Formats: sequence, structure tokens, C-alpha cells
Amino acid sequence: MRERRFLCLAMVSGMLLLQPIWAHSVPYRSENTTVWVVNDDGQRVTLDLKDVTVKQLFDAIHKQTGMDFMYNTEQLSSVPNITVKAKNEPVADVLMRIFGDTDFTFRIDGKMVTITKKGAVKAGTQARKLKGTVFDKMHIPVIGAAVMIKGTHTGVTTDMDGNYELEVKPGEVLSFTYLGMEPKEMTYDGRMSKLNIIMEESSKTTLSDVVVTGIFKKAKESYTGAVSTVTKEQIDMFRGQNLLQTLKNIDASLNFSIDNLNGSNPNNIPSLNIRGTASLPMDVEEFNQSNKNNPNTPLIIMDGFEISLTKLMDYNDEEIESINILKDAAATAIYGSRGANGVIVVISKKPEPGKLKVNLEMGVSFDIPDLSSYNLLDAAGKLEVERRAGLYERNPQIETEGNEYELFLKENYNKRLKAVLSGVNTDWIKKPLRTGVGSKYNLRLEGGGDEFRWAATASYNNTQGAMKGSERRTFNGSITLMYQLSNLIFRNYSSLGLNRAQESKYGSLSNYTMQQPYNTPYNENGELVRFFEPFNKNGEQTQNPLYDASLNSFDKSSYQELTNNFSIEWNILKELTLRAQLGLSKIDNTSDYFLPSEHSYFTTGQYKSEYGTSDGVSRRGLYRYGNGKNFSYDANITLSYNKIFKEVHSLYAGFDWSVRESQYDGFNIALEGFANEDFNSIGNALQYAKNEMPSGNNTLARQFGITGNINYTYDNRYYLDLSYRVDGNSDNGSDKKFAPFYSVGVGWNMHREKFLMGHPVINTLRLKMSYGETGSATNASATDAYTMYRYINGNRYMNWIGASLYGWGNPDLSWQTTQTFNAGIEFGLWENRLKGSFDVYTKETSNLLSSIDIPWSTGFNSYKDNIGEVRNFGWEAGLSGYVIRDREHDFNWMLSGQLVYNRNKITKLSEAVKKQTEIFMQKASETKYDIYGRPSTVAVNDVQKLFYEGAPQNAIYAVRSLGIDPSTGREIYLDKNGKITETWNAGDKVCLGSSDPLYRGNFNSMFQWKDLTLNLSFGYYWGGKTYNETLKDKVEVTSSSLQTQNVDERVLTNRWYQAGDVVFFKRLSNESTRSTSRYVMDDNVLELQSISLQYKWKSDKLRKLANLNTIILGVNMSNIYHWGSIKMERGIDYTYARTIQGSIKFLF
Repeated sequence: MRERRFLCLAMVSGMLLLQPIWAHSVPYRSENTTVWVVNDDGQRVTLDLKDVTVKQLFDAIHKQTGMDFMYNTEQLSSVPNITVKAKNEPVADVLMRIFGDTDFTFRIDGKMVTITKKGAVKAGTQARKLKGTVFDKMHIPVIGAAVMIKGTHTGVTTDMDGNYELEVKPGEVLSFTYLGMEPKEMTYDGRMSKLNIIMEESSKTTLSDVVVTGIFKKAKESYTGAVSTVTKEQIDMFRGQNLLQTLKNIDASLNFSIDNLNGSNPNNIPSLNIRGTASLPMDVEEFNQSNKNNPNTPLIIMDGFEISLTKLMDYNDEEIESINILKDAAATAIYGSRGANGVIVVISKKPEPGKLKVNLEMGVSFDIPDLSSYNLLDAAGKLEVERRAGLYERNPQIETEGNEYELFLKENYNKRLKAVLSGVNTDWIKKPLRTGVGSKYNLRLEGGGDEFRWAATASYNNTQGAMKGSERRTFNGSITLMYQLSNLIFRNYSSLGLNRAQESKYGSLSNYTMQQPYNTPYNENGELVRFFEPFNKNGEQTQNPLYDASLNSFDKSSYQELTNNFSIEWNILKELTLRAQLGLSKIDNTSDYFLPSEHSYFTTGQYKSEYGTSDGVSRRGLYRYGNGKNFSYDANITLSYNKIFKEVHSLYAGFDWSVRESQYDGFNIALEGFANEDFNSIGNALQYAKNEMPSGNNTLARQFGITGNINYTYDNRYYLDLSYRVDGNSDNGSDKKFAPFYSVGVGWNMHREKFLMGHPVINTLRLKMSYGETGSATNASATDAYTMYRYINGNRYMNWIGASLYGWGNPDLSWQTTQTFNAGIEFGLWENRLKGSFDVYTKETSNLLSSIDIPWSTGFNSYKDNIGEVRNFGWEAGLSGYVIRDREHDFNWMLSGQLVYNRNKITKLSEAVKKQTEIFMQKASETKYDIYGRPSTVAVNDVQKLFYEGAPQNAIYAVRSLGIDPSTGREIYLDKNGKITETWNAGDKVCLGSSDPLYRGNFNSMFQWKDLTLNLSFGYYWGGKTYNETLKDKVEVTSSSLQTQNVDERVLTNRWYQAGDVVFFKRLSNESTRSTSRYVMDDNVLELQSISLQYKWKSDKLRKLANLNTIILGVNMSNIYHWGSIKMERGIDYTYARTIQGSIKFLF
């Protein structure tokens, strides 16, 4: 406490990224005092103070100007109370009046004012020990800042807690520097033993180089892992529909799977991975039936605790300080069995000390449907295609009704032609769409002192999708309390998250793109038409999809999450810190789905006959309800030791013990037999759905881990990082519950070598390399690891219940393991005006879960074992630089970009998967499930994702094609031996490429002039293949399909109609198109993915009238434009949408 009295540091932070302007020193003199002003920014004050202390004067000046004062409390205690009046007077003049005739002098350096006593500084005397801490403006320790004695080679870097210690002589000048922050210089007066420094960022586009791994704190200066950092400023400037969309706009190393089925559905949880997919399916058929490839989702850590991908998507981005993406083993090995898929570490904002601060934000969003990829025929064009196909002419070989039937066809044609000529041309695709108008509100309050700080937040986000009725509403509220008592720091974070999601009652967008444009949804009285007439006498009537949308159906879900995270940090010694954390989380979720009996699901289509019987009619109407409850706790204890020896040896050692338990209890029921749309509650059901009994499960899982980490740095040049972890998991087999994981990394800061010190071009040059082994859960069920039984209730003996084998467990079932090698370089040139990085990696995953065939005599046909292997190889490059950096006029133009390459290959498969692949390749039919969960047997989907060793995992397999024969209009194929044939054979399929693009990246251009910032972001990918479903479903349709659906305009212009036509598409017939290489196309895409405009309005009048520091106006647009090498419909069940968000933020 005695040391704290010697130094009073009163600082309140300005706005993020505020850039000071430097000027030449100007002396002020009186008879007894000479002071130096190094650009005071022209600061003026108006004061009327009576009998106040010097500290009260400094506080008053700070409140008006934001200037900070550094002084010795004990020395200034001799200055008597003062009275001062000033009207719009320069700060330097006011201070001159106060200190002009005293024993004190002062120096103004931008926003910093230093008060010292005359004669206190005497150079050349004995050196004294000085220590302190370097903070950023958020009061977060700056790790790896350089503290040098100016004009010498003596200095140190701050440790993991931002602390430094060195010997300094009175009168020597200390220089504090850190990449991305404004340098500071302070003259040591010989009296202080502790000096804390606050550093500010140097510009609006510079990123911090501090890495938070979620367990241990690291300095990028000595960090061997591959990591990319997303800052709060980037989140503001790249904002998308939700936080995941924002991350997609920012960082190309996050690989989001292309989901053309769900488009911009606000309720869709995307799939993503880091550095490639590292999993294999256990069942080939299930994998092909899935809409998503189910890649390995990375581990997500927020402030030391694991969260779900859904919570990250719904989280309030205003509460995020930064996000670190950990990619290689050196970065993720500390998470052991959870780290193989990469780790996303989210750091939330901490409360700032000082007077009450209020941050209020209001915003509005627009989701505008993007229909630029749809090229459907209008009514006249569709009628002409039907005429050319001969649909209005009698086929004597099929129709035997003679002239009467031919007359019927002509009447139908004339009736439709009359309607078209009268102006009927229904644009069905727009019927279920709208411009969704959403809203967003956010409030943050914070305050307190150095010992106790607090923050309270509340946010509400209402996203209205582009399809009518689709919405996602989220509320997040939190309270953070931080208390410091001596060498103890307590922190408690409590939060409540509520979500309500609803899908559109209009169903799938494809129901509307298929509607006939000459059918009108309303009759002449303006009433909805329920059924459309069949195309011919033998056809079936179809139900108007708008009639379905008018019914009282619903598809909604919700969750609520209550979280409390508590931590305590004890600085046992200067070098030794103990931190303990405990997190509790409870999640309740529900799902409700109802289809009334009048819905087309029951009255038309393939289930019409099932529900058309007397028994089936009473079964119409379907209700599905699900409920789940999850409770989990996370606890960990971390001990860290940090010591600098002889000014050149820096050692950090950390030990972490952690345990996690999760308990889930849930059930699902399906009911049927609802009389009409108004009877939509569970109590109105007739019975359980046919062949669907209630189901549920209760699971309990535990994870345990012990982690050790050592980081050694020599002279800030060479560094070594070692990690070792032992994990335990209750989901694994009884013989494989525990496993070790490790990493080793080395690095070299070449820019700290003498031959590069002071180099005019090279400011930063860092080499690093790492290797390690991490793991990931197999996602196996309990029956895969343990032989289990289940009770039999339906067949009893003497009222006794029995049990039967439920699974053939494998006691040796273990983790999937990933060996990762990474080598990288980072550089900064011309005063870091140009910065870049390049990493190359290999990622080999083994012990992948796979099926093993066993004899049926065991009661089962297979069990699960760790067999498969997958290899990913790739590299990541990033470059950013200032085209213009004019600090004098506060104008900057910065360009940045990323390019990522990844190639995936299967290196080992089980015999069972190989056998499944061969069987599935030859299949002529398969079971498909519609959007309502009902199965049906259909012709096989000819394009499959099959699995062969040496091939990519997401490879596309189809038969090779030579195109369309101009003389016949038929397709010509190549068999597996390369011979020409006119017969399509499933066994002739070959690998035609991977659906995963080899290259992807982004390119950004940011302009900043004073308080106005404009950012443009482009995304791109190429090198992958896509099977163009639009060609099969909307262009090369059969003649029969023309009777029931609309088609692409290319049916009219690009199909074969007569001999000699050289076209891409074959003739019209009832012969189904089988999937061939003709539809497998190069998928190259460029997107204008984000445009952002932001203006910060700061005014003295606002500050005086409303105590309002800043108003921030922002406009963010995402998914703006898409250029692709393939002409195909984007958005099958849900359209893509352009999102525009406007916001206004008030900072009090």
C-alpha cells in the first residue's frame, strides 16, 4: 500500500483507436518554470473552481479534455488548495498559472501531462529497481511489450501479466513500445519504485498481437501456435445476419460448408470446420441421405468455458472484445481430446473502472430476397414448351379414346392460351417471399473503481427472414461483477439467454418454383383456390401451396439458457498466480411441429392413398413435440509461474486441472388424428403416430483433463513451447478411457537479432514451427462402447419384464487422434506498413470410427472400432498493408486479403465401409425422406459421395459423358473401361473431383478519414466441383414432369428439338436423365460479401448538453452480390437474401 501512495495514475479511456497527431515541442516559460508542450491538441478548458485540491483540478481538466495526469502524490501534497477561473483558456496557460511560481514543472505530451519536482531528476546517480505493469485502454495487461532505456540496449519485455522490472538511473528515459500501439516515453525521476503505463492503439485498423488461448495467456511475440485474431472493430465493420455470418465475412480459415438447401434461413445452424474435414461416416447410405456433410465442429470457448455453436450464433456481438481462432497442435494441444478440430476462443468485454458509462444501441435490419439466380419460364413460354413437347396431341400408342380425348387436349390448350393472352402470368416465386424487417436493441451499463467494477447488459435481436413467417428472436442479459481485495481478484458472470425460432408456414420455396405460371392462386371473387385442375384426364389435382400457408400449421422451437461462471485469481507471489473457475449451465429446449388435416401432405401426392381410406382419414393431422433438458458444470484450477532471469531468460510454466460433467434428459412424441386446423394441441390427438412410439433418452458424460505448459524465451529472440495433457472421457471404452496428448513448438524472432535491429525495411520477422497430437470425440453412442441391454415391456411372462441385448460394445473404443505439423513465417515491413503471414500444415487423423462386420450369430451384424484415416494438407496466407497512411490529415487506406488452400484425402478405410461403397454404387433405388420425415422408395440419386482410399472424402462420383448426339438427341457415355456406349450403367461411375473447393479467401479494402470509415469485403473460392441440380430438376426434365411443374427458360432455348441441333441438353422424352459428368461443373465463385459505412460523431456541445461522448452511425450490408461460373438456382428450400443493417449507438 505504501508504494501505491507514491504514484497516482488517473486515466479514463477515450474512444477505441483514436489517433493522436504529433507536432514539434513548444516551450512555455516564466521566471521560475520552463515546461514543454509536445502537441496539446489545442485543448482548452472553462473552469470555476474554489478552494479545491490539485487532484480535483486535474479531474476537472480530464473531464473536459480527456487528458491524463501523472504525478507523485506525496510531493504534491505540499501544494495548498487553489482557486482558479478560466474561460476557454489553453490547458498549458492554466497549469502555468498554478505551477509557475512553485517548485514544480510540467510536460504536456498529447493527452499525457507529467508533473515533476524541480531538481528531482539527476542523471548519473546509482541505478534503482523499478517495476510496474503495462495495460491497454481496456485495463487488460499488455503481454510482450518492450520496455527499454532510451539510447541503450538495456531492456525487458512484459510477462504474461503485463509486468516488468529493471534497473533504471534517475534522469534516464524509459521507452514503452508494442506492435500496434502508440509508443510512450517517460523520464524516471529516481523517486518512484512502481510505474504503471497505459498504452493506446495507434490507428483504427491496427490489430492487437495478444493471444488468449482460454486456459493460458500468451504473447504473440513468443507464441509458436497458428492463430488468427478477430477484433471488435472487425466485428463492427463486417457484421452479417448473425455472429457466424460475421466471422465468415472476416476470416477465410473458418470453412463454412455451402448449404444451397437452406440459403439464408435465419434458423439454420451452419456447418464449419478448420483446416479440413477430419471424420468419416459409419454408414455410407446415411451419409448420402444427409443434407449436411457433418464436418467436425471446432471447440468453442468463451471466457474459459465451453459453449455451443448455437449460442455463439445467437450471442450479442456488442459484448465481444476479441476472438482467437486456434488452428494447430501447438495452439490446441492444451485442450487435448477436444482440440483436434481447432478451437474458437471468445473473449468478452470486462467492466471498465470509472464513472458510470452507458452504451445504448438501436438498429433495424432488412432481409431482401435475392432472386437473380432463378430463370423460370413465364406463362407464355411454359405453354409453348408444352406445345413443342406434344403434350396437347394424342399419342395413339398410349391414349385409346380417339378424337374425344384429342378434343379434350385442344380445349385445355385453348383455355390456357386464352388465360395467358388475357394477362395471366403468376409469379409464384414471390408469393412466399417478403423483405423481412427486423430490429435490434442493446444496452450496456458499467462503472466502479479499481477495487470493484461491474457491468450489466441487455440485448434483443429480432431477425425476420426473407420467407414470410420465418423469424428468430433472441434475448441476452448478463451481469458481471469484479472485485479486487489485496492480491485476490473475484469475478462472477451471470447470464440469461432466451430464443424463439419459427419456420415459415409457406413451406419449401421449391413448392412455388414448381407451380404452373398460368394457374392463378385466387378465383374471380378473390378467394383462395384450394385445388388446381389436373393437366389431363388421368392426372391428379394439386393443392394450392398458398392454401397450405393459410392453415394453422406451425414449426417452431425455443431454448432458454441460464449460466453462472465464477472465478477467483490469487497472486500468491509476484511470479506465482493461482486461478480457479466454476461454471454452471442449464439449458431447456422444446420443439413444436403441427400439420392440420387439411394440409396437402394428407390430400395429395404419394400419401394420398394412405390417408384416403376410412381409417386413413381419421388419422390425418400430425403433431410432433420434443423436450430436452441439459445441465452441465465446468471446473478448472490453473497455476501459473512467470519469471525473468538475468534480463534475458524468460520462463513461463502453467498447470491446469479440469473436469466437466453434462447430463441430458429428453423425449420426443408423434401424434396423429386431429379433426381440423383449430384442434392443434396434444390433447386433441386421436393416437400416437403409426409405427412411432414415444422415445427418449437420459445420458450422463464426464470429461477430465490435466494440462502442463512450459514456455521459455531467450533474449526475446528464441522461444520454446511445450504442452502435455492427459484426458479422460466416460464415452470411451472401458479399456481406453484415458489418453495423452502433446505438442512442441519453437520460434525465432529474427528482427531482434543485431543484424536486423534498426533495419530500415524489416521491422518484424518471425519464424515458427510446431508438431503435436490432439484428439476429438468419436460421437459414438453408449452402445458402441458398452454392451447394453434394454427392457422388453410388450412381451411379458407371468407379468415379468425381460431384457435383450441392445448393442455390442467395444471396450477398446478410443479417441480419434490428429497429428498436426505447422511451419510459419510472419513479417512486418516499412514500419509495419505492410504485414503478412504464411503457414503450411499437414493434418493426419487416425482412429476414425468405422463399422466392422461380424457374424449374425452374435445377434448383431457389425460393431464400431477405430479404423479409418484421413489426411489434410494445406497452407494459409495473409497480407495487409497501408496504401495511404497519412496521420497528419487522419486519412488511411488499407488493403488486406487471405488465401487458403486445403486438399483432403482418405488414406485408410475399414472393409465394411469398402463393402458398403460397392453395394451402394450399384443401387437402383433407395429410401428418401421428405421434409415431414416420411420415407419413400425412389430411383437412386445417381450422384453419390462414395469412399475409396486415395480419393477425397467429398468426391463426386458419376458416369462420364461425351455429350448429346446431334443426330438423335440422346446422350453418349463412356463406360469404366473408356469405351463409348449409349447405355448408362451405375457401375461405370468414376471420381470426377471433390465438392470442397481447393482455394478460398477474401479481399478487403478499408478507407478511413477522420471519424468516417468505409469497408468493402469480397469472398471467393475455386478449385471444387458441383453437381448442378438445377439442370436435372428444372432443365432436363421429362415430358411427364412438364405436366406438373414449371421449368427453367433453357428448356425453351437450349434443348434438342430436331436433327442437327448442337445443344447441351438432350431431347424431350419420358426417359429420366441419369447423372453424368455433363452436370459436374467447375464451381468458381466471387462474392461481394460485405459493405460497411461507419461515422463517429464527437462534439463538445453533445458532451456538455447531454453528457454524450459519441454517437456512432453505421450501415452494414452483407451477401450483396454473387458471381459464379455455374448457372444454377441458389436456395432450394429457402432463398438467399441480401441483408442491410442500420444502427445508431450512443456512448454516454
